[in-house]
Amino acid sequence: MAFNYATVLKKNPKTEKMEVRASAVTETLTLQQIKRLIVSRTTVTEADVAAVLEALYVEVTNALKESKLMQLGLLGSIYPTLKSDASTEPDTFNAAMIRKVNIRFRPSHSLIGAVNENVSFNRTPSKKETAAANKASSSAINAKLTEQMEESEENGGE
Repeated sequence: MAFNYATVLKKNPKTEKMEVRASAVTETLTLQQIKRLIVSRTTVTEADVAAVLEALYVEVTNALKESKLMQLGLLGSIYPTLKSDASTEPDTFNAAMIRKVNIRFRPSHSLIGAVNENVSFNRTPSKKETAAANKASSSAINAKLTEQMEESEENGGE
């Protein structure tokens, strides 16, 4: 399998110079597609897969609300963190200073290893490159149409 990437221009925070870096080009895999892929690899039905995934969502949500780290085996862990305002002294900090709960995912070493094993890379156009190519293509098409219309008018609308 090939890992798609595009090149992007990013500023190096240490040197302040602009550098060309690789950026992952991702495609969305919907829940419906995931269910179908699991069904195709197992003996369970799509309804069974949907039920398990929905139950997993409920259990992960409940665990996070209880400030629990949830270990998901070969996938990794999901755990809550907090975003809060600061206080100068521990005694002056209170729950009202907590703004929200964030959710973090930490992949397992196994998942990281599996993704990096025998991976190849396929360069794809960046969003900017695609937009520029589409604009150039549109301009070329418009120019050709204009040329054809002018020729048609010169030939008496034939």
